Amino acid sequence: MDIIKKIIKKLARNIMLIILSTATFAMTFYTIVKAVENSNDASESSGNDADAKLTSEEIDKIIDDLKVSGDIDNIEEKLDEIIARAKLSGNTELQEYAENMKRYYELKNEIDTVQSLIEASKKKNSSVAAVDEEVSRIISLDSVADDFQGALSDEALLLLKSLSEDDFKKLQDLIAKITSFIDLRDVTSLTVQQRSLLDLLILSEMIDNEMLDDERLNTAKNTLSVAITILESYVRQEYSDEEYDRLVEGSQEFSKLAKKAQTVSPEQIMFLGGYFNLKHAPIMYDGHILVAVDDLYQYVDGTIEYMYNNAVMVIQSPNKILEIESGKNVAYLNDEPKNMSVPILNYKNTIYMSAEFFAQAYDIDYKYDAEHEFLIFYNNVVQLENSSVPNQINKG
Repeated sequence: MDIIKKIIKKLARNIMLIILSTATFAMTFYTIVKAVENSNDASESSGNDADAKLTSEEIDKIIDDLKVSGDIDNIEEKLDEIIARAKLSGNTELQEYAENMKRYYELKNEIDTVQSLIEASKKKNSSVAAVDEEVSRIISLDSVADDFQGALSDEALLLLKSLSEDDFKKLQDLIAKITSFIDLRDVTSLTVQQRSLLDLLILSEMIDNEMLDDERLNTAKNTLSVAITILESYVRQEYSDEEYDRLVEGSQEFSKLAKKAQTVSPEQIMFLGGYFNLKHAPIMYDGHILVAVDDLYQYVDGTIEYMYNNAVMVIQSPNKILEIESGKNVAYLNDEPKNMSVPILNYKNTIYMSAEFFAQAYDIDYKYDAEHEFLIFYNNVVQLENSSVPNQINKG
């Protein structure tokens, strides 16, 4: 056991050196790019610039010298020569470049040496190889989780890092989907709504797949509730008090019509990235949120044609033809039958469709949280030729 502990300790030191070296390389690379740009600018500026005392001819001479006599074996010697020339001429930018490049080369050699030592240790002892596999797994998980640093809440990030390898693998499809529409390399540009959405998606997946227990589960549920509250608050502020009250009142009236009917408030439905408010009261039937067809198709180009005493509706959109019928829970999408969780309803001469079915039919990513009865459309939401003008499906 003492031997294993020593091996782990040595691996830890080696891994830390690699991490530190990699970070230094990143900073060095940035400095190199800036130095080259500034050096080029300096060579073209007037002779009064203190950092531009090397003429273009002298810079060309350095480059020609490197081409003729420079190779990997004497690169440090050549960089030392450049540093000396830069010092004599007072060109601080070129000196900084050469010094950083020399440091980069030295660190690269150190990393190569450490990697060779690690590989040698693994080959000498199978126990070391087993330890290395576990250490590599931890680093790999931390690396992926670190991509969400600043994008997720602190609570959600800690829960993500606490997952086992098997549970983490279950999130890979969701993470791939997230990275397809959110750039985690630029988390500073994310809005509060986008950050709350990420909490909602990641935490819901953990909870739904029973990845958490006890205190971690309670933390996840509380954090999820906060995320949904934030999203709902943003939707609510888009409505005036008059608009909001009218929509709630309409939903309450519907809830009195049947045992399976319930009230839905406008803030329980969010079109992330959309700017068009609901004009008709949302309703809930048999545990599913329905939204007026006119409101849903504000975000999708299309027209509607009524047939057979207005019972059948044919909605034509680019590349899609959807046929629905009042009272029926089977629709036809491009002539293929599709089952809906609840039937098409006609309430106060307004046609209502399952919001989830609408999202599925038009390839819109969505998430419905049943506990909070909150539905969010979050990707591929706006499918309009002119995204600033809502579609009017009933153009007649």
